[in-house]
Amino acid sequence: MSRPIALKAVEIAKKYLYVREKGENAGKEVEYFQGLCKPPVGAHGPWCIAFLRACMKEACTELSLTYGTAFPRTGYTPDWVAFAQDAGIWIPRTALKDNHLAARRGDLAMFYMKTLGRHAHGEIITSSDTEGIDTIGGNTGPEPIDGIINRDGDGVYKKRREWYELGEWGGIIRINF
Repeated sequence: MSRPIALKAVEIAKKYLYVREKGENAGKEVEYFQGLCKPPVGAHGPWCIAFLRACMKEACTELSLTYGTAFPRTGYTPDWVAFAQDAGIWIPRTALKDNHLAARRGDLAMFYMKTLGRHAHGEIITSSDTEGIDTIGGNTGPEPIDGIINRDGDGVYKKRREWYELGEWGGIIRINF
């Protein structure tokens, strides 16, 4: 299956690895990401999903392609997960542990935060293996101790995630375009 938008979105994500906030959830690039969501993410709002939206939107523009209008354009993680579950493109963490090849470059990792009782962070997958995934994520920070997911960091970073870090109800969204 050809997945040009998913693969191009990974390349787009790499070009933003230098981005760091200027203030709290602010700065030229951060505000650009937030503004691409529909509705736009409010000033100083979390922007991890807005970053993913920007990568996908820029990939479409560069390739002169589009993807389905039913796919969420919001910056709210639960909207993306609910859509993926309804559309049959959701793979829960429990299934990934036994079949790590199901997580492909360009798919989206969605993290469930027990403390919030919901999915609350997302990153784009760059590779996977039996132990977990490599990702690029926005609104995160340098790797913390003990696998705690930093969902309110200061920039765009490469990450190494073990499967358990997706959280009890975490998983991936298959990007098939």
